[in-house]
Amino acid sequence: MKKNLILLVIGTIFCAGAMAQTRDKDIKTDENHLTNTVEDKRQNEREAGKDLTHFKVKSAWEKRKEIRARQRSMHRQDEHLEAHGVRHPLRKARHMANAEEQEKKAKEDK
Repeated sequence: MKKNLILLVIGTIFCAGAMAQTRDKDIKTDENHLTNTVEDKRQNEREAGKDLTHFKVKSAWEKRKEIRARQRSMHRQDEHLEAHGVRHPLRKARHMANAEEQEKKAKEDK
């Protein structure tokens, strides 16, 4: 009986450890996906603004629809990550996107 109980406890500990590691990888992947979504949304905003300045109203209208869809997606991802214990995921994603953009500008300037 003791042997079975010890094996059950050890098995439970190993399973919990494996599940915790998998969860961390999923959260990192979701955070990276959110950062990419923020970057894509910014790029679409720029393109829509350029289309409007060139009086391409129909294409700008379609891009604005995409922007709104991305915004809804970002907020769903934000709520999902907050439910998993990540503090301010959308704010972090925006800061990461800004940092990457600044790095690209610095490389282009050199």
